[in-house]
Parts: sequence; C-alpha cells; structure tokens
Amino acid sequence: MESFVKFDIDNKLGLITIDNPEKKNAFTPKMIKEIINFIDSIEENAEITCILLKSSNDKIFSSGYDISSIKEDYNDNNHPLIQITQRIKESSKIFIAAISGHIFGGALEIAICCDFRFFSKSAIFCIPPAKLGIPYSYSGIKNFINCIGISNTRRIFITADKFDSKDAINMGIANFLSESKNTINDAIDLCKKISTNAPLSLKLFKKSINSFEKSQIQKQEDFDEIKDLINKIQNSDDFIEGREAFNQKRNPNFKGN
Repeated sequence: MESFVKFDIDNKLGLITIDNPEKKNAFTPKMIKEIINFIDSIEENAEITCILLKSSNDKIFSSGYDISSIKEDYNDNNHPLIQITQRIKESSKIFIAAISGHIFGGALEIAICCDFRFFSKSAIFCIPPAKLGIPYSYSGIKNFINCIGISNTRRIFITADKFDSKDAINMGIANFLSESKNTINDAIDLCKKISTNAPLSLKLFKKSINSFEKSQIQKQEDFDEIKDLINKIQNSDDFIEGREAFNQKRNPNFKGN
C-alpha cells in the first residue's frame, strides 16, 4: 500500500516528509498513524535530538486534515489530530516544522505543536472551518490559545481569513522567517545547532515548559457545553452543506441549523 509520508534519518536528524500530492498534502488518519509510529521508533535513540517536519512541495505544506475523513473519525477523545499533537508535545525530541507555501487547518495545528516553526516569505496560513460549516476540537483550539493567545485565536478562527508570513511572525505562529529561498536548509541549520546542546537538558526544558499548558484547568460545565455544541454541528444541515459545497467547488449556503 502506497505511503504518503516519507521517513529518514540523516546525520542524527529525523526527517518526516509529507508527500500526498493528489490531496494537496492533506493529513489522513493513516498518515498520522505512520508518523506516530516513526516517532515511537526513534524515541529512545539518544543520538537523535531533532525531528524535522517538511513538505515535498515548496508551494504547499498541507491543505489540512483530510476533510473526507472528518465524519467517520471525529471524536474529541481520539481524533487523529489530537493523537499526533499530543505525541509531538510528549516526545523528548525537539520538533521543527519547515513551512513553505500554504498551510491550512489541522496542519497548522500540528505545526504550532512543534517546538519551532520556520516560515518562508511566501507562506500563507488559514483556519477555514467557519467557511466549511465544520467543528474544530476543543483540544485543538486550546493548542492555538496556548501558542498565540486568545485574541489571535479568535481572529483566525472567526474570520477564517488567509494570513501571510508577516502575520505569522506577529502572532507567534512562526518563530523564524526564512530570509533565504530554502526554508528547509534554514530549518536544518537550526536542528544542527540545537543538536549540539545537552540532550537531557533539552528533555527537561521541553517537559517543564509543556507542563504549564497541562496545568490550565477549564470549568466542567464549559467543557460539556462545548462538547454538546460540537455534536450539534456534526449533526447539522450546515455540516452536510459545507462538505457538499467543498466537494462541488461552490460557496456554501449556511442556514444555522
């Protein structure tokens, strides 16, 4: 069976390359499972400090999570996006995403859960669920709030606008803006630099920093209300309309029910 993710280890650096051209590098549940398995396979390899996440296409990093999988896979407890973002954050490895071109939806969530993000000057990002009439997980929104704050999260989710690399820097989505034409090489240089640091110190710092996110507590009634709303969206006419409009390449006609 064909794989749309390529894995390699080069000079003590783990490489993950997204290569799903027919779906504009959309992440499928199978691809996410393969990535998690790769992370697991090198977790105990002390020689590997960094893992670089990149695309095979410098025009598009990823169109997001495969929209055709949403209905059958969506569950706020075991959604593949939740599984991979948790695995990235829990790993002792330092993750760096090299982003050239477009990055949308769930792919952006995966990127912000990496420890560092390199953006090319031509990079464009967007969170489009509001235009598609589909929900987004509570855990996923929390990941964005932890990374870029409530105000910026509200802006990108509610407007569903497209933003450029300067916006990415200003919001904190990008840590670095690549000045060269090769964003991947710039990201590799950072990997090499980090790899010279003490692995145990890196592991300690990553775990300590990420623990602050876990300490944030939400009210149970708010969590229950959000879960009920997600279920309502999934069973709505607008959910069906959004997917049909996407597949038919037309503007959706949402009714609010």
